[in-house]
Amino acid sequence: MKNFSKLLFVVSAGMIVCVVPAYSASAYDTDTVFTTDYLRVREAPGLDANIVDVAAPGTAVEQITVLDSGWSKVFYDGGVYYMHSDYLTDAAEEDDVYEEDTADVFNSDYDADSYVDDIIAASDFYFDGVEFWGDYRWTYYSEQVLPGGGLDIPGRHTDENGYVCDAYDNICLASDFLEKGTVVATPFGKNGRVYDCGCGDNITLDVYVNW
Repeated sequence: MKNFSKLLFVVSAGMIVCVVPAYSASAYDTDTVFTTDYLRVREAPGLDANIVDVAAPGTAVEQITVLDSGWSKVFYDGGVYYMHSDYLTDAAEEDDVYEEDTADVFNSDYDADSYVDDIIAASDFYFDGVEFWGDYRWTYYSEQVLPGGGLDIPGRHTDENGYVCDAYDNICLASDFLEKGTVVATPFGKNGRVYDCGCGDNITLDVYVNW
């Protein structure tokens, strides 16, 4: 169903006022779907588009249409935006909802939200190859060498520093001694989350990058 917006003209105190009506889901032929993860809401279809919000798992949205590119045009919080179709479902089943990680954050003295002088620049990390910070030895491995297609990383994307991140904007890590899903503070300005293994010792955390 096509939506044709109409402008209302109201005469007030001798002046003609143009009134633009607010968006309404009733103006569209929609299907109710639910987010299966923390899902970014964007102004346009594409990972480079501006993010306007992050919808929590189980959030109901009105799906207007599904694009061939894998994105859905949706009505959300009073506006028309875009979400990735892979993380939308027509069944609000609790088992399908990705639960927020409640694990304790390691290196708790280093809160990612309060980093100031402790941040290690990506350029330094690239040239040094190894950093010692907190309780761990930090190394990196590149998705250009190991694409990691089998990793289940919801909302996978690369941030402005070249770190591969998830929907929470956690940097994706590999560890042989921390369970998958464990969240840890990192020296790179944000928290990390374990999605892989193969480091080979009990102090090393491998950081997934796109360098």
